[in-house]
Amino acid sequence: MRLTRQRRQLLVTGAFLLVAILGGAGASSLGILDQNLQASVYDFLIQNAGDAPRSQVTIVAIDDSTISRYGGWPLRKSAYADVVRALAGLHPTVIAFDIGFYDQPGPEDAALAAAMREAGNVVLAMQGSGEGNAVDGALQFQTIEAPNATLRAAAAGLGDVNIVPEIDHVVRRANLAITNGTDRYLSLPFVAAARQLRADLNQVHFTGDSYVLPTKGFGDRVIPADVAGGLRVYFVARPATSLIDQRLDNKYPCKVPDEFCVVSLADIADGRIPAETLRPLIENRIVLIGVHSASALPDDYLVPNSENSKMWGVELWANVAQTILTGRFPLLREDTLPTVAWMALITFVGVALILRWRVLGFLSALGVLLLYAAVAEQAFVLQLQERTLGPRIVPAPSIAYVVAMAPFWWVLLIGYLQLEEQAAVGRTQRAFGLAVTPEVAKHILEMQDTGQLTPGGQLREATVLFGDIRGFTTMSEGMGPSSLLSTLNRYFDGMVKIVQRWGGTVNKYNGDNIMVIWGAPIPVADHAKRAVQCALELQQFIVSERANGGPDVAFGFGINTGELVAGFLGAQGRFEYTVIGDTVNVASRLTSGDIARRDNVAVSERTLRALFPDVEYVDLGAVQVKGRAEPVHCYQVNRSGAFRTPNPAGAPIQVREVASSEAATPRAITRRVRPRRDRTPEAER
Repeated sequence: MRLTRQRRQLLVTGAFLLVAILGGAGASSLGILDQNLQASVYDFLIQNAGDAPRSQVTIVAIDDSTISRYGGWPLRKSAYADVVRALAGLHPTVIAFDIGFYDQPGPEDAALAAAMREAGNVVLAMQGSGEGNAVDGALQFQTIEAPNATLRAAAAGLGDVNIVPEIDHVVRRANLAITNGTDRYLSLPFVAAARQLRADLNQVHFTGDSYVLPTKGFGDRVIPADVAGGLRVYFVARPATSLIDQRLDNKYPCKVPDEFCVVSLADIADGRIPAETLRPLIENRIVLIGVHSASALPDDYLVPNSENSKMWGVELWANVAQTILTGRFPLLREDTLPTVAWMALITFVGVALILRWRVLGFLSALGVLLLYAAVAEQAFVLQLQERTLGPRIVPAPSIAYVVAMAPFWWVLLIGYLQLEEQAAVGRTQRAFGLAVTPEVAKHILEMQDTGQLTPGGQLREATVLFGDIRGFTTMSEGMGPSSLLSTLNRYFDGMVKIVQRWGGTVNKYNGDNIMVIWGAPIPVADHAKRAVQCALELQQFIVSERANGGPDVAFGFGINTGELVAGFLGAQGRFEYTVIGDTVNVASRLTSGDIARRDNVAVSERTLRALFPDVEYVDLGAVQVKGRAEPVHCYQVNRSGAFRTPNPAGAPIQVREVASSEAATPRAITRRVRPRRDRTPEAER
């Protein structure tokens, strides 16, 4: 069964939808969305997530002034003891060190341990060494580094500070726990946030896709995590890029909504900040102490909202703690069903628009896609604000697949449509080829492509041939409709092939006659010669058909050359290519039975004069044709006539009278045209 264009388009639409649905389901189930494109989309959403709630975290920074104040890096432990005592008097909820005290016990450990015991809320850092393996919500390490026994005994808890960037070196997740195969240790910001929420750390447990943190007065805090314990961080603050005293203007207020409060460790230890200024930044808040200077350890990282700088590790932990405290968890898992549904919908809309309007449809489809991306982004922001973890109508991670793949499908569709269009052009050219030459068909299609295929015409010099069946009415009476149609098609089929061989354009059929043009729509210099040569061959074809048992059909041919208007006639959107003018009317009248008799070719004087080679003809004299005031001098080109030696350039035509038994009328005189330089048909007349 041959497929129509509509059926092919339906099949293509179905194929694109099937691929989109299978691709969406496969990408979602295989986790492809958590890589590359999905990560880029996630970064964009984080960068445009809007303002965050007021932070509950203050950073005590080991900045350049602190390192200078204490004589370089690393700082003496007595400096940490001083700051712990100063902070304890301001009643923070927890003091967490993002500093690894992994060295051997020293003489200053006792002072720091004493300050920690007095504070009673100090959490120290620990970390796994080597490469960790994902095991049941944690990274498992063979070796774990921890503070020495003196400090560990004085600490209120320990917290992991391992940071694992993704393959593009950007930190998007924070591991919530590590293990050595026996014991599980929560991360430093996890422990700090749990204390802020007054949670029982002994009751924390992993459920396979999340950590459950029972709290006092806040209910259970469900924290989504992957098999490695990775929490996708909602970065509420941008990396700090300036010195503390510049950003806080020496007054230490939290001026910028998307930055944490940062205070210099040296300023606190030395008591240079008034208590009334410092207390609101410390009391009942999480205090994180860590490096904030390039002069210390290389502890800075790229994050999704990095612009021109990296984020210090202590700032990263502040974002993790804030994410847990607010419960604004970016979607970690991909919801397969919404992804497939949206991919199918977007693909269908795009395919429908492109099939209808091509380029405009493609642009419209891109607009729909951008609208979808905007809605998905807003859904992502609302999800963070509403602190929900359930299924999403527009899952943010699916944006990556939809936005990336939909244009890909559409480009493939455009390619298919281009091939379909080329095939259609080929079919159109073949259809034109039944009536006109391939060159003419191509010319008309080019006119359509360039916008010239509109009603209107051009003045042309051309030759028109009419072929009329003699006795058509009588023949119609003696034949049934089917037999008549078969007879006409038999003759016209052979005649059109001859016309095309001579470069003519079959303009129309009108029951018992055929109209052919030379010189339009494609100009040719020898249009008159081609028309007469074609007519003579048509004579031979018709005689041959009758001799071979064909129906007794005879034609009369009329040919005229002159100026005419060639173009498209009709209304906008519904017109045909044709020629009009006196030249056409005269050619039509020359087929009259008393001019072009059975199988004869009658030409006008203008056509005869355009013939340079010798040709045998019969002068039919001036004939009064219907609808024309002036008579038309016409000639009969003999069936036995042949074109011979070309006329020398510029030579006039000499007419010599000879006797002829083939005269069409009693007054006809046969004349042979020969080259002569001093005489013309007018002189001979």
